Amino acid sequence: MLTGLPPFYAKDREKLFQSIKTENVKLYKYLSNEAKDLLTKLFIKDPEKRLGSGPTGLNDIQKHPFFESINWESILEKKIKPPFTPKLRSETDTRYIDPEFTASTNMDSYHAGESLNDNDNPFVGFSYDANKDGDQQNDVPQI
Repeated sequence: MLTGLPPFYAKDREKLFQSIKTENVKLYKYLSNEAKDLLTKLFIKDPEKRLGSGPTGLNDIQKHPFFESINWESILEKKIKPPFTPKLRSETDTRYIDPEFTASTNMDSYHAGESLNDNDNPFVGFSYDANKDGDQQNDVPQI
């Protein structure tokens, strides 16, 4: 979101997943030092060392210098109006998302709530697996 580009990109899914697992994120010159530091810490490959993975997880991210001007309490209390609110026509309206990302046929066979076996799971090989420690779906905010 800071650059207008995804941190990793490849048209081929396997190449994309490989780059996510092995390459470093590109840090553009125009990013502030605080932004570069935040991104570097969020993209650490080892999940145990990644910013936000410790016992005070979210708090560590919120206290990062990049977010120094953010009043988190006011945001949680909805006292701050968002700078942009998309006007959606329906729950599945994707007109604010580049068609390059919504036109993919790779994920067409996956549907929300459908179980995936290990052979179909597009996240195999990544460091976080919600099913590894039991079902954690209740920890994910519903949009």
